[in-house]
Amino acid sequence: MESTITTPLLRVLRSLTAAIVVAASFALPVRASEILYASGGGPMLSAIYAIDTTTGEATFVWDVPWYYAYAGGLAYDPASDDFYTLAATVADPGTSRLLRIGRSTGVITEYPPMSPTLNFTGGGLALHPTTGVLYATGLNGFQSSGLFTIDKNTGVPTLIGQCGGQCCVSPFGFNMNGLGFRADGTLFANGFTLSTPNSQLFTIDLVTGLATEVGPHGVLVGRQLSYSDLAFRADGTLFSMGSVTASANGLYTVDPLTGSATLVGDLVLPLGCDGGLVFVDDGGPTTFCTAKSNSLGCVPAIGFTGTASLGDGSPLVIEAHGVLNKKNGLLFYGLTGPAAIPFLGGTMCAKLPVRRMPVQKAGGAPPPTLDCSGTYTVDFDAWFASGIDPALTFGKVVDAQFWTRDVQSSNGVGLTDAIQFFVTP
Repeated sequence: MESTITTPLLRVLRSLTAAIVVAASFALPVRASEILYASGGGPMLSAIYAIDTTTGEATFVWDVPWYYAYAGGLAYDPASDDFYTLAATVADPGTSRLLRIGRSTGVITEYPPMSPTLNFTGGGLALHPTTGVLYATGLNGFQSSGLFTIDKNTGVPTLIGQCGGQCCVSPFGFNMNGLGFRADGTLFANGFTLSTPNSQLFTIDLVTGLATEVGPHGVLVGRQLSYSDLAFRADGTLFSMGSVTASANGLYTVDPLTGSATLVGDLVLPLGCDGGLVFVDDGGPTTFCTAKSNSLGCVPAIGFTGTASLGDGSPLVIEAHGVLNKKNGLLFYGLTGPAAIPFLGGTMCAKLPVRRMPVQKAGGAPPPTLDCSGTYTVDFDAWFASGIDPALTFGKVVDAQFWTRDVQSSNGVGLTDAIQFFVTP
């Protein structure tokens, strides 16, 4: 629920909703806390690993025992903090099924078996970044893979369409085996065609299922990049696993414009190169944007203590320092992305609409002293737990900033820089 703002802030916010110009120099906050996870072969058949994006080295995280879950893709749902993968059981290796794996717990939930005419154990899996719909590629009796959606509640797949034509006019036999969504909702795939068997990068139409070639990876050893999932980092860098030699596997970056792959490094552990790959933001807050210097020449700063795992034992406390003492101020936040909007002589760092939290008076030295000893403190865990904002749910990215009274400053207000965090359970 959006709170009612009766200050000059509301009037300016309303005027900005009609036309917002985002500064050309604006850059997204750097998410230093992103973790690249992979699925692959493990001590007891399959496992989940964390991958170092600077060296390519893999570190074991969770065992996935008694499942063939090393080549069925990997997706992450921030709303529940769960991984999804496609697998078969040791007892029934010919039947595909969806698995849900708790990222923080390793607990495995097995979904009912799919039709024996479908095979997803070598396909790709990816979660749409804005709709939360789970997409997969698999074999359904045709030379070309099919694109499917999979119900996260039931594990039931629904065919969208075939990724390409059948025999025998080139190109035909589109085998799409790894999937990854870019932030804008474009679905990329690793795979090959029967007429061009070396691995290539593709895009896939979400309405028709048809695949379009971007370009070859240029890796011609082992299994190449044919079967690995793809994962975009927040800065737009695309990663894939793939073969380094006929027997060694590594981490690659892939140019989304050409398909060309560049080796980062050897995975070291023998997890293979056919598994899933997905980035997860562990929720660690990060600061960004530009503060407005106040009328005394101080630059107010936002900070935090605790974690963005709302409801755990370390509440997220958002603070402002260096603001004018004993002046009213508030924290406002948006849920639709960061921004860099010229605003009241400074910069608004969150896209509209924004929500505001209650007004509070800054601490610091008592009157008649006027200095920059003021501070604000907000317990965001308590705000979340109150339920006052039903749009604030797990999986949301929050961009927050403090506004404060500063009557001697231009437009009579002060602004800190901003904080961004990812709300996790």
